Amino acid sequence: MDFPMVEVNTTKAKLGMTSSRPPIQINQREADISMEQKFMDTVNISTEAVEVNIDQSEAFADAGLIPPLERTKQFASKAEQTASEFVAKTAREGEQMKSIDENGGGGKVIASIAKENTRLIELETEMTTIPESADKVKFDVDPGSITFDVEKAQFNMDVQPHEPEFQVPRWEVQHYMRQKPSIEFNVVGGQVDRAL
Repeated sequence: MDFPMVEVNTTKAKLGMTSSRPPIQINQREADISMEQKFMDTVNISTEAVEVNIDQSEAFADAGLIPPLERTKQFASKAEQTASEFVAKTAREGEQMKSIDENGGGGKVIASIAKENTRLIELETEMTTIPESADKVKFDVDPGSITFDVEKAQFNMDVQPHEPEFQVPRWEVQHYMRQKPSIEFNVVGGQVDRAL
């Protein structure tokens, strides 16, 4: 007896896959640079003037130019001396007049006193220089000063960097059915009584 056989034919499923990998983009901006250059140094100069003090008091004294207070002291001292001399002279002349009857006639004493009081003033002259020497003028010098402050010219540079910018697109993977699965049954060989 010839039995029929069932033949099974299958088709496997096949999957397909597509992927998208766009490249990464990197953008780097150039750094911002600013530069400043001074071409000349700056020089600051400060000075203090020389101070000269001149003391001419001794030279003025030689010329008879004396400050008022000192001149007043000299006048007072001379007046005191003159007064003392006048008192002594008056006392001496009084003593002479007192003994007028003893000296052989009053005329001689009176004539002598009159002659002494009317005596011409005798002046003594002398050649000299004013001031007598250069040492009478004194100098006191306070030297001045000069100061230099130099500000060197500098080169200034300011750099402002920029961070890199990244653009990373999304990678994608897509799956699809490239071949659908199938199954097919066939009866092969023999007769099949379909009436049964």
